[in-house]
Amino acid sequence: MMKKLFIMFTLILFLLLNYLYAEEGLLAGASIVDITPEPGKEMPGGFRKYFSKGTHDPLELNTVILKNESNAVVIVAIDSLFIPDDIVAGVRQKASKNIPILPQNIIISASHTHHGGPIVDVFSSERAPEYCSLVEQKIVESIQLAWENLTKVKIGFAEGEQTGIAFNRRFYMKDGTVITHPGWKNPLTIAPAGPVDSQVIAMFITKEDGTIVSAIVNYALHGTVYSGGLYSADYIYYLRDFLRKQWGQPIPIAFLNGACGDVTQVNNLREEEPIESGPEWSKRIGETLACKVYQLYLWTKYQDTAIINNASEIISIPIRDLDEQKYQAKTGLGSDQMDIYQREIQLLREIKEKKGGNVNVEINVVRIGDLAIVCNPTEMFCRLGLDIKKSSPAKYTMIAEISNGYAGYCPTPEAFDEGGYEILTARSSFMEPNAGIKIVQISRKLLAQLFN
Repeated sequence: MMKKLFIMFTLILFLLLNYLYAEEGLLAGASIVDITPEPGKEMPGGFRKYFSKGTHDPLELNTVILKNESNAVVIVAIDSLFIPDDIVAGVRQKASKNIPILPQNIIISASHTHHGGPIVDVFSSERAPEYCSLVEQKIVESIQLAWENLTKVKIGFAEGEQTGIAFNRRFYMKDGTVITHPGWKNPLTIAPAGPVDSQVIAMFITKEDGTIVSAIVNYALHGTVYSGGLYSADYIYYLRDFLRKQWGQPIPIAFLNGACGDVTQVNNLREEEPIESGPEWSKRIGETLACKVYQLYLWTKYQDTAIINNASEIISIPIRDLDEQKYQAKTGLGSDQMDIYQREIQLLREIKEKKGGNVNVEINVVRIGDLAIVCNPTEMFCRLGLDIKKSSPAKYTMIAEISNGYAGYCPTPEAFDEGGYEILTARSSFMEPNAGIKIVQISRKLLAQLFN
């Protein structure tokens, strides 16, 4: 008798939970929040101080929350050069108090625009404490707003290729060296020293009637296209603007930059003399990429359920040997900024002593159905990102660099013997040469956990 009652109770409980879960289904909420500073603030991204004279286009937070019956994840895409560790920690602490979500399930990813606000200390640029506080507050507000907008949705994934707009900036030279940006038609240039990742991956979120709610877009390209004295989200602004016009509404579009530590818009091998920067070139690249995303959208199939999960690990990586004679560029990008690098090394000595010789790096992998978003806080070389993708068990794998903090450039180990700008010791490049291998290994381990 007791056995029958237990079986009946279990069956009723199963049916009840199944009914409740089916009622909830897949939920999503999204928001857009403006974080454009006042004119006159610093715009980090160059070697010297550079101050904004105004605004070309707004700097945004595009926030997306996805939730099923058992889990939820927040993805915040911020128009900034980097996202400092302390802001990430502050947002996670405050936001997780307001909504029922685990702190590690909050992902904050910087677009890497070089025309953003004064949010970091890098080279000659200094962060503005009041702007950093404002951004932290605005991110928390954007998460709360997206949570309040939760509604039943369907999601779809798509991938394609976009070539011709991104190029590796490191080159093998005839003298056996590697130079970053050797110059247009340099006669000593042999070939690019690294690959590009031309894959475009997108996730589209719609209401049950098919109305678009939001999108997440992933592509690997430095935010160095726009030039001038104005705040700008760079080519990402034009991508969002084009898609919003196509969809007829200003929906949140979270752009996650891929592994583009050595990839920019500059084609050093172009036949004609290049004009590869400025608003017009930024528009050309942004709208070209947007056309590909919209094409993917037109052919996407949707589902109303999905596994949502997250796995993360914090690894301790040694700060490299700060020998001042090591890792110098004789020519190319960074070679004429030695006064800045001398100061950077001294600042790093102080940081290394304070941190005990190591830096904590968070690797975070999000699973949304067949999609994996692999996050790390570095400017990762493209080859390392491709290595992660190649070994990923997920059907779609996004690499989201400069996420959940900042830990400088992440070159391949061989780059430290080859040379070039990216390995020059500074607060923008300080991890040991094998850091990239460790990050790839941990990323693979976390992917295996989520897609086993």
